[in-house]
Amino acid sequence: MTKRYGFGLLGSTMLASMAWATPAIAQDSDENAAEMEGEIVVTGRLRGDESVQDVPLAVTVVSTEQLATQGALTVEDVEGLAPNLVIDPVGAGPGGGAISLRGVSFEDIEKSFEPTVGVVIDGVFSGTNTGQLGNAFDFETVEVLRGPQGTLFGRNTIGGVINIKRSRPTKEFGVRGEATFGNFGRQEFNAVLNVGDGDIFGLKLFGYDREFDGFYENVTLDRDTGANSNTNVGATLLVEPSPSLEILLTAEYSEIGGDPAVSSLSNDNDVLCIALGAVIPEQCNRNTKEDLYTVFSNELGSIDFDEVALSGQVNWEIGDLTLTSITALRDSDERVIQDFDGTSIPFFQTDRAQDYRQFSQELRVGGEFFEGVSGVLGLFYWENEYQLDQTTTLPGGAQVNPMTDHQTESFAIFGDFDVSLTDRLRLSLGARYSWDDKEFTRTLAPGAVFSNEDSWSEFTPRVSVDYDVTDDILAYASYARGYRAGGFNGRANSPTAVATSFDPETVDSYELGLKTSFLGGDIILNFAGFYSKYDDKQEDVVQATPPGSANPQETVTLNAASATIKGLEMDMRANLFDGFTLTGAIGILDADYDSFFVDRNVNGQFDPGEDASTQQLRRTPDFTFSLAANYETEVSANSELQFNVRLSTTSSYQTTIVPAPFDFGLNDPRGLHPATEDLSAAITYTLYTGDDSNIYARVFGRNLLDQEGLGSALPVAGLFAFGSAIPPRQYGVTLGFEF
Repeated sequence: MTKRYGFGLLGSTMLASMAWATPAIAQDSDENAAEMEGEIVVTGRLRGDESVQDVPLAVTVVSTEQLATQGALTVEDVEGLAPNLVIDPVGAGPGGGAISLRGVSFEDIEKSFEPTVGVVIDGVFSGTNTGQLGNAFDFETVEVLRGPQGTLFGRNTIGGVINIKRSRPTKEFGVRGEATFGNFGRQEFNAVLNVGDGDIFGLKLFGYDREFDGFYENVTLDRDTGANSNTNVGATLLVEPSPSLEILLTAEYSEIGGDPAVSSLSNDNDVLCIALGAVIPEQCNRNTKEDLYTVFSNELGSIDFDEVALSGQVNWEIGDLTLTSITALRDSDERVIQDFDGTSIPFFQTDRAQDYRQFSQELRVGGEFFEGVSGVLGLFYWENEYQLDQTTTLPGGAQVNPMTDHQTESFAIFGDFDVSLTDRLRLSLGARYSWDDKEFTRTLAPGAVFSNEDSWSEFTPRVSVDYDVTDDILAYASYARGYRAGGFNGRANSPTAVATSFDPETVDSYELGLKTSFLGGDIILNFAGFYSKYDDKQEDVVQATPPGSANPQETVTLNAASATIKGLEMDMRANLFDGFTLTGAIGILDADYDSFFVDRNVNGQFDPGEDASTQQLRRTPDFTFSLAANYETEVSANSELQFNVRLSTTSSYQTTIVPAPFDFGLNDPRGLHPATEDLSAAITYTLYTGDDSNIYARVFGRNLLDQEGLGSALPVAGLFAFGSAIPPRQYGVTLGFEF
């Protein structure tokens, strides 16, 4: 297949010419950096460093130090630190995450579908949830921007954005490293090396390697399963040939491996147990608590994923404005072999081989355009493509081998501006117009090749007003629209399904917020309330196939639903006395379908038994809460102890919208994630061996209450059901150094 990188070549050429032919942009001046010292900084509005207390936006900023002091160093661990955020791992996708923010969620590993919460690393958006839950050792900050971010980040950010900023090359010699050893065979090694001339040139080398044996016991194969491994190595080059120019080039390589274990959740309502329950009686009708940790798969399965990622960023300061160019390419190959039925007999196994590529080019200019008017204006180009070659082994050994070829091309123009109306009153206006084009080819069998293509465009505005009630209190009101692109169901298994495209879905969100600080910033309390209308919601529905089809039913994706989601949020940080800090978050959520019509018999009428609007939306817990206490105390003139404890609570939520066998208006009860309380703690001893050097040792524990239960579940068309478990208690020790 021909790669369509024409605009990409233009963007790269512009990048190179800007980098080497012209003096260009540095980041923030030393003066600005000094002004921000000691404040919590956010960069998600693409205006450089801003105090989180000054932006009219619900955002939680998490430092990697906050994660590290709890023995947590992956994106997944941000979950307990921001309100109304749920992050569940997706075992069938290498490093994949099911992320839900303010009740807007996505979990599918099929790459024809796109995320609802954007994960952005150093300005580069990930178009698939594969590889999202990466190691955070080299991260500088993680920003959780809640609510639609369609103006600045564009399509597929209708729930929000997790904006990750990695550490920059220091241009001076320095080394950081650590090793972690824990139960379930956890071994993890992280390192960052910096070199440079202290002025113009800096090179950062980074890498990590992780091994984990898994916590499932496979009694059929007599071994532990659910293992995973992750290796990442890379380099970032920083060149600043003048005070107004910086060039950042990053290249990295990643590998993910392991075996994807699943638990059997099939019961007497599923064909598997109806037909074969007498053969495997102990593998049917199991509970969704302690039974989940014993699995029966007859095939171990495997994950093989490797990816090359390249990116280049050029920043050029021109007076009060900064011109930024970000060019990025990701190219990955993966193969996942999995026994989805989770039983000791061959019933439903898949072998999925995928090639995925994405290219993006962003050009933007930001800063103060006129006196009292600042913001950003830009262009964005995106394209991706993937090929899927899947072999599915059915009961009796029959195999089917559908293949997919899918391409996406998108272009957008955007602007977002702040207008100072008075010294205390500010108006913010933003808009983005996006064009999407997709092409889809599905090979159902030799000679049975079907294609489709469609295009969409969408306007996404944003407006907010904020007012400085006092120097320490900011009040704001905002409206924002976000949208998720339309497309095709990449697992379509009939000509009819291939011919059925779905349109974009949209979220219109209204928000009121209050940001407050007291005692010179020692106490910060930020509040937000929001009301969101979710229209044309894309849902997978099972419906009858046309007469003469090989199967009586099929799964298609339609704009089948609408919903209303509203909630309250609070972020808190308090430096109560020297060395003692409290951080906390509370989220309250109320999410309901307004309508959810499934035309099961495809007659175009609303018949009894086709109303799913009384179901619960996926991953919408009513309540999320976290409170973390961190205390540092001096042991000697050159050493200290740090104590950290965190309690987080999440109420129960549904992980599937597959209907219950006995009631179409209820979620299948096997998909209920129980209410959980996660108690984590860590003790760190640090010995300072110089002004910029130290060694440390940390003992940590996660899920100390050892809560068990369902992580996620998926009943499959009445045939069988499988799921995953909440990770049990984990503990370990970390040894590290920095100089």
